[in-house]
Amino acid sequence: MIYSDDFVWLHFPKCAGAKIETLFKRYLSDVPGLFQDSIDPRGDTARVWHDSVADREARSPAFVLGERTVICPIRRLPSWLASRYNFEYERSPQLPHNPEFLLEGRFLERGGSVNHADRYINKFLPRPLLRGGKVRFLRTEHFERDFVELFGSYLDVSVIPREEFARKANTSKNHLPAEIIDRLQSSRDVYAKCPEWRAVEELAYGSF
Repeated sequence: MIYSDDFVWLHFPKCAGAKIETLFKRYLSDVPGLFQDSIDPRGDTARVWHDSVADREARSPAFVLGERTVICPIRRLPSWLASRYNFEYERSPQLPHNPEFLLEGRFLERGGSVNHADRYINKFLPRPLLRGGKVRFLRTEHFERDFVELFGSYLDVSVIPREEFARKANTSKNHLPAEIIDRLQSSRDVYAKCPEWRAVEELAYGSF
């Protein structure tokens, strides 16, 4: 999480969050009043940098969202599911990852539990937060444009060299069969299994 008196940015997993964290740490860390969680997978097993607004309010009573704008990254569902699968495959290759799960919005996480795309949407972008009208989306497919527009409302983002926006961060190798990739990208069936994600995607990208 990164926040100031004006905005709260949520580190929604597999939506260019590591890239945003790096840009802020490298070029905006000296901005007065700006707070950024440190990423410490070994020392911070609670992964507080992945807090939702509700998580942070429960963890730190002094933190209150108030009138701040929430900036949350998002990406198209097929791309997010593929990225999530590849990430989980690499960090727990001993598990029986089933690419067919993705067609229902499901995937294995480290430890062997089955998770679902809609659980992530409900965690970071619950309906009461969306109804508040203070949420803005940073679409990974339009990363530079959205980053400059959204954060440029509060910070001098001109200090970031243009070439930095094209750099990739925290990418995983592809472990998905081509058939699954094609079915994810060409079929709308997966959206029927992930209605919460579909609703948010409509808000972020326009008509479905």
